[in-house]
Amino acid sequence: MFGKIRKLLSNIKSNQSGTTLVYFGLAMPVIAGFAGLGFDASMWYMEKRVLQNVTDSSALAAAYASSKDLTQSEIEMAAQADASVNAFTVGGSNTMVVENPPTRGEYAGQSRFVMVTTETPALSVFTSILGLEEGTISTFATAGILAVGEHCILALDHTMDKALEFTGTSVVDINCGVASNSNSNTSIYLNGNATLTANPSAQAYGDIYQGSNAILNLPNPIQPFSQRSPDPYENLTVPSDPAGCTETNLTVKQGDPAPVPGRYCGGLSFGAQANVTLSPGEYIIDGGDFDVNGQATIHGDGVVIILTGDSAGDIGNVKINGGADIELSPPTTGDFTGVTMYQDRRAPAGGNNDILGGASMIMNGAVYFPSQEVTYSGGSSAVSTCLQIIGNKVTFSGNAELFNDQSTCDLYGVKEIERTLVSLVE
Repeated sequence: MFGKIRKLLSNIKSNQSGTTLVYFGLAMPVIAGFAGLGFDASMWYMEKRVLQNVTDSSALAAAYASSKDLTQSEIEMAAQADASVNAFTVGGSNTMVVENPPTRGEYAGQSRFVMVTTETPALSVFTSILGLEEGTISTFATAGILAVGEHCILALDHTMDKALEFTGTSVVDINCGVASNSNSNTSIYLNGNATLTANPSAQAYGDIYQGSNAILNLPNPIQPFSQRSPDPYENLTVPSDPAGCTETNLTVKQGDPAPVPGRYCGGLSFGAQANVTLSPGEYIIDGGDFDVNGQATIHGDGVVIILTGDSAGDIGNVKINGGADIELSPPTTGDFTGVTMYQDRRAPAGGNNDILGGASMIMNGAVYFPSQEVTYSGGSSAVSTCLQIIGNKVTFSGNAELFNDQSTCDLYGVKEIERTLVSLVE
């Protein structure tokens, strides 16, 4: 009996025909482990892609919140709320860090940018069977406010309806962008038979209203609910010199000599048929209006008109009537470089300034009325090559054509009104 058993074991030991099967059996766990690792790695790759999309979207939401001047906690809430919409709930093992400004990367320390970093556990199937530690998937994204061009028309008021308005039969063709900082649903307002052709776009902090007959021609999509455009002249102040009055209540009539730079107390007016060329310099209108009759001719290079007064109520307005022949350009040196008209920001709200020169008007440089409305109508036969209009409210009441040439604006030193866009940057 025992002899037969020993013989059988001896035969098994000496028989090599099943060796491959034995080796294969021994190798199976290793092969399965690598196959499982490959499967898990594929899952991790897909998870990272999904999480990266979540992070990108949250970074954009955070940057948009930052552009609205919200607090850090509000920026974080915006990022987390956006992540939740994309099926990523912050809490527990899912983490999100929102940094404004970023602490690392190309945009570190820049307050106009936000970095979002997210982490989540890496799901595992086969690797957990092998007893390997669970890993984490981490992604980051940075988004912020980029300057992508410039505007030449800007309404500054933060809440006014129709802060930038095109109505009636006005036809406005401008080779620049337009913007409104108002949060109103009619922040930019086009109605009646108004036509606006602008390049590259129309941007509003609130919404943009276009009536059924109004026409809006833009090469790029409109940008409602965007960020506010900065005021490039917010730190500009009224000069104190000369302190004394050069003239008081001066009206320039036909044949009179041209006024010289100085302080004109009580206002400065140009009557019918007045024909003057202004010398370069600052014309300070102290406690009165700058008034130009429709038949007057006013030319001048290197000229800035400054309206101020002892008190807010004394600050006058600009009144350029239709038909006036106006050719003005700004200084290229000094505090008022690039500025052709400036109204003291203390001017009371509700006032209106009319620049209605008609077809003979060529005005270059910035006209700046931060507290009041400016109404513009220029005609199309004479084209300004660098005109910037900034007002608390800006209204186009008639036809106007502006062709802003950047080289001309650079020559005059006109400051840019940034056209901005919230975008992913890394």
